[in-house]
Amino acid sequence: MIARIRRRRAHRTQAGFTLVELLIGIILASIFAVAIYGMFFSTLDHARSQQSQWMAQSTGRTAIDRMSSEIRQAVSPDDGLTPPVIAVTPTSIEVYVDPSRSTTALRPVPQKVRYRIVSGQLIRDRAISPQTTPPFSFGAYGAAEVLVDGVVNGTVPLAAAVTEGGVALPASLNAGDARVRAVAQMALRLLVAQKTGNTATTMELNTDVALRNAIRL
Repeated sequence: MIARIRRRRAHRTQAGFTLVELLIGIILASIFAVAIYGMFFSTLDHARSQQSQWMAQSTGRTAIDRMSSEIRQAVSPDDGLTPPVIAVTPTSIEVYVDPSRSTTALRPVPQKVRYRIVSGQLIRDRAISPQTTPPFSFGAYGAAEVLVDGVVNGTVPLAAAVTEGGVALPASLNAGDARVRAVAQMALRLLVAQKTGNTATTMELNTDVALRNAIRL
């Protein structure tokens, strides 16, 4: 009798899980897996959003600081005969800059520097003169340097030029236009796409730049 009871207990022990128990276990495991994957991808998406926002802010601020610094220091290449600003359009700014000029130098050795928006990118390029004294001649612009991706200025101009008296100048001032001599200040605006959470947003960076070497009319 005792031996029979022991055999029954052993049989129950070796029987394993029933089909219903296995199904319940699979369902519970699936629920936990879905929850864990959901938390993982939510955290990953949040991290990517934070990175996108940080990159937009960092590169955008660096670009507008660099642009405003060079515009502020723009120089005439020939003692005032030619204005520091070459041309301005809603998507570009072109100026003469002497990045290596020392405080003891009597004459600038300028480069042509251009900032422009092309296919959603803010690009900087420059043209260097082979001469070290005026008159300077400039060849084609060299390799373009991409400063910011995701620029979404659209109808918002990259720069708005005003005179010393605060009078707004036309949105486009081409080289040779007499009014380019009157540019004394520029309002810079840069709109950059970024992601906040799951929402695509736009960050605006702006600053006003007074040209130190503007030609006073």
